[in-house]
Amino acid sequence: MSEGLYTHELGFFGNIWVKSHILANKNDTNGGGHTHKFDHVTLVVKGSVMVEVEGFSPKIFRAPQFIVIKKEHKHKFTALEDDTLYYCVFALRDANGEVTDLYDPDNSPYWSGTKIDPNAATKEQLEALDKNTTDDS
Repeated sequence: MSEGLYTHELGFFGNIWVKSHILANKNDTNGGGHTHKFDHVTLVVKGSVMVEVEGFSPKIFRAPQFIVIKKEHKHKFTALEDDTLYYCVFALRDANGEVTDLYDPDNSPYWSGTKIDPNAATKEQLEALDKNTTDDS
């Protein structure tokens, strides 16, 4: 098993964080596993995955299905078929663990993009917020 063609996209609205994960090939993984500082939900929208949570037996989930991942439980996703897609969804938090609100006009059909929104985050800020939620190992 390898990370293969694993890719992801980050996005948010208000205090809802959405991170897509694309596992292009069967047996691709999201890495060696990681933990989160907060509970979150994973929505499998295409394909199927084996979820390995430290201390528990692996379990298979097929789209469409959601998976609850508890904080501080190391977990790993492995694609069981090509073109598997899932989303991690959770409350957006700052470095102190407080729920925070942000707005990205690029994700809105109601925003023309002609004005600069002071609450819009840069790609670097999104990556930093994403790192606040995980304890990668």
